[in-house]
Amino acid sequence: LSSCWDMGSTSEPVDATSYTPVIMERTDLEASIKWQPGQSIKNYGKIYRKGNLLFINERYEGIHVIDNADPENPAHIGFITIPGNVDIAMMDNTIYADNATDLVAISYTNNTIEVKSREKSVFPEPTPPDGGYIPAKYAASNRPANTVIVKWEKQ
Repeated sequence: LSSCWDMGSTSEPVDATSYTPVIMERTDLEASIKWQPGQSIKNYGKIYRKGNLLFINERYEGIHVIDNADPENPAHIGFITIPGNVDIAMMDNTIYADNATDLVAISYTNNTIEVKSREKSVFPEPTPPDGGYIPAKYAASNRPANTVIVKWEKQ
């Protein structure tokens, strides 16, 4: 067996990541979901289709709402800001999305949104893209109270 950390050593393992977390206070996270004007897609994730509308996840940022009635000329009609969002699902007019560690249910009707419910701390905080764990210096115990990691940015 081999290991990168000498179990007999008194020193801690090295926290090696080339990313820095983006951290939000919980109160800001809970007030962060908003309807914004349409914008271009930079880092798309999952796509959900409902009728002529496409809901396209912008990884860690939110959801683009696109009218695809004319596929040759899709119209970016709005963007739902949801920090920490990587996954979406939809049933009827309700969008289910992760808002960092929380699961939110958002009612969507005629380009208006309303957060209907929030289940706190359902998901683990995201880890840096170049590692499988959150380095100790960024752990919840080493940050201000009531903060949540919403994404990681390259240093």
